[in-house]
Amino acid sequence: MRKILGAVLLGAVLLTGCGGKSEKSGDVYDITVRTIDGKILKLSDYKGRVIIVDFWATWCKPCRKSIPDFNRLQEEFGDDLLILGLSKDDSPEDVKAFMREIPINYPVAMATRKLEDKFGGILGLPTAFLIDRNGRVVKKFLGYRPYRVWKENVENLLK
Repeated sequence: MRKILGAVLLGAVLLTGCGGKSEKSGDVYDITVRTIDGKILKLSDYKGRVIIVDFWATWCKPCRKSIPDFNRLQEEFGDDLLILGLSKDDSPEDVKAFMREIPINYPVAMATRKLEDKFGGILGLPTAFLIDRNGRVVKKFLGYRPYRVWKENVENLLK
């Protein structure tokens, strides 16, 4: 009996996973956030563009290293690309102070559990998602990636 109960419990863990919800919940176009500067940003307004959603924090060194690359990408691709930074810092004031030191030319908002769940959970920083022109998440990147990797991926989706 103990073996059967153990097998059932193991099966339940394998099917549901550990640590809460891990499946993506819905369409990225239904995401709406209030940016650090108080504007409302709806991803549905960016249909047809390539989108990068980057979960980051001011205290994360690899995240900080990504910012100049993302600034450069946003400048280079202009209206064909939207980068959205979702900060996991404790307060918007911390992010605003950081942005006075290191300017960011793309929208930044605060991450929430609901936003993290939308992307299947965030296990480490930085974690970024590449979304094609049809709103499909096509790649997940955990950790720093150099500019050339981002540029190549964005160019491929714009072809």
